[in-house]
Amino acid sequence: MRDFSIDNSVDKIFSAKTRDYFEEVIKSYYNDSYRSVVVMLYSIAIADLIYKLQDLKEIYNDEKATNILTEINTLQSNNPTSPDWESKLIELIKERTNLLEPADYLNLVALQKHRHLCAHPVMTQNYDLYKPNKETARAHIRNCLEGILTKPPILSRAVFDDFLNDLAAIKGVIFNDIDLKRHITSKYLDRLNFNAEKQIFKSLWKMTFKVDNATCEENRTINLKAIKVFIERNYREYLDLMKSEIDYYSAFNEKFLLSIIGLLNNYPDIYQSLNESAKVLIKSKIERDLDLATYAWFLTGDIRKHITKTLRRRSKIFSEGNKYDNISITTQSILELYETAVQSGFNNDANMFLIEMFGYSMNYDNADTRYDSLIKPYLDSFSKDELKALVKNVNENSQIYDRRNAYSTNWQIKLAVDKASDNDFDYDKYSNFKSSIRQ
Repeated sequence: MRDFSIDNSVDKIFSAKTRDYFEEVIKSYYNDSYRSVVVMLYSIAIADLIYKLQDLKEIYNDEKATNILTEINTLQSNNPTSPDWESKLIELIKERTNLLEPADYLNLVALQKHRHLCAHPVMTQNYDLYKPNKETARAHIRNCLEGILTKPPILSRAVFDDFLNDLAAIKGVIFNDIDLKRHITSKYLDRLNFNAEKQIFKSLWKMTFKVDNATCEENRTINLKAIKVFIERNYREYLDLMKSEIDYYSAFNEKFLLSIIGLLNNYPDIYQSLNESAKVLIKSKIERDLDLATYAWFLTGDIRKHITKTLRRRSKIFSEGNKYDNISITTQSILELYETAVQSGFNNDANMFLIEMFGYSMNYDNADTRYDSLIKPYLDSFSKDELKALVKNVNENSQIYDRRNAYSTNWQIKLAVDKASDNDFDYDKYSNFKSSIRQ
């Protein structure tokens, strides 16, 4: 019966080619052929290090990896029958990369020595060939798996700098969020263990929400999208990370508050992972700005309740005045809330929200803009009752029915209403709407 821990580690071997070769080691181990285990394991370790250097050269244009491969190729060409290049490879990797931790280097050197004993006809005092025992073979297998074979090559380089430069380079090429996720995942995240991934995330958070310079500003949008890729990949783990380093993740530049709120809208649980100081600051800023208060549904925690709360707040301001520093609600915030409600399966609430916010248009220009953004694109999706509510809202607001464009836009609404009601709608109840209809 195979050792479970070894089999489990074999599945984590990074290189597919190495995994295939490693099957020979496994077969030898379970057939008690420990001399073969050591000889083959050393060959596989050296080959795997070469594969990692090749990946670094071909995928990441790593200069150190390229130079090491060049030196090794030169040694082999100058003396094809000499194995000296193997020792040179180990030393160069130790000196110039992070592929081998100090303990991994010593384990590989020990494996190399045992491999020489197993592969060459050195007789013992009893004239027997050297034969390692099971424990020694197993120890070498474990050390090789954990120290070399299961490690991705990307750990040997300055990953974060490369990652940032790559994001900056592709921001004008990849515009689709799904394609961006595929790119980041295949080129980086699939090649990193979670500890390395967390370090990149932590630095990326700093660049996105704390640092204010021209380079960060230019790349803030793509960096924020990348943060979302990380979070969605290991959501619970990142929540735990933020809680464990709560003060680090709670500190941000107030200039980027809108970006923070956008992230919290996507992942409301992150708000609970911030310290009280950050929560107070975020909430205070939101409560003085009606646009932010509309946009930031995560504070309510329930999208339907938040829509109701927003409409109630807007109604009071519309009729009684306000105490906000800003009462202008952007169409972008309205549409963000609409999309969230639709994605949550609350289409009727989402449609009524658009209709009611159109009904609260504060002037002619505002009504024109909101009609084009909130009503016209969705007219065909409104139900009979929703269209009735739309007619009622137009009828009750002179900034909508008295504006110049009302003649054409109300005709468009009428066509949708007639279609939904089979031409059986009583417009006489809505005199302002009716009088403003022109084809």
